[in-house]
Formats: sequence, structure tokens, C-alpha cells
Amino acid sequence: MCKLNEILSKENYFEKLFLIDAYLISQNQSFSLCSLINSDSIIYTIIHSNLVDKICKKLRIQFISLTKEKLIRDYDEKISKKIITHKILFNLIIESHKKLTVSMLIADINHHEVILSKL
Repeated sequence: MCKLNEILSKENYFEKLFLIDAYLISQNQSFSLCSLINSDSIIYTIIHSNLVDKICKKLRIQFISLTKEKLIRDYDEKISKKIITHKILFNLIIESHKKLTVSMLIADINHHEVILSKL
């Protein structure tokens, strides 16, 4: 869970203020993640590749191959060398808001579990 006291006590706390708890839901199972909200500069919702196996197992979902590989931009707007080839689909809850059938691209996103785009 995203805890404000812990967030404020760490370095780069300003960036951390944009973190929120999100819940992935599928087949009456849920998985909690601390998510970075980035609605201005990101087009896609992205989930960290290290979490995907754990999430798929718990939620009983499978990742899906993309018909066309995607490249994303890093924080400095340069094209990343990471090629995205898969995604997962599930329902998403943030506070009392529920979004059905959210698509998340699978990529190594460094320090974050999830980066949420404008949904």
C-alpha cells in the first residue's frame, strides 16, 4: 500500500506524491499495486515485467501478444530501447472508481510497479 508518511520521508518525495493504490481485479481475485499517475506525458498504461507472472497466476489471466511491437519514450522523451511485445487485460479499481477491461503493456519501468495513463 502507498503510505504517505513513508513516501514523504524518502528522497524524491515530490514525485512520490503522485502515487496511488490501485487494485487489479479478475475472476473475484484482486491484486494491490502502488501506481504512479502520469496523465500528461504517457499514452499507455504500463506494468512492470517483474510482476506479471505473479499477477497472472493470482488473477488467473494470461498475457497477450501484441500484433505489432511497441516502443515507448523514457522520461527524457528519448525513444526507449525496450521493445514491448505483450500486454495483460483486467478490471481496475482506484478508490471508488472502477474501469472495466484495462489494457496494460508489460515493460521494465524501473522504480514503479505501474504507470497509469489517463484512463
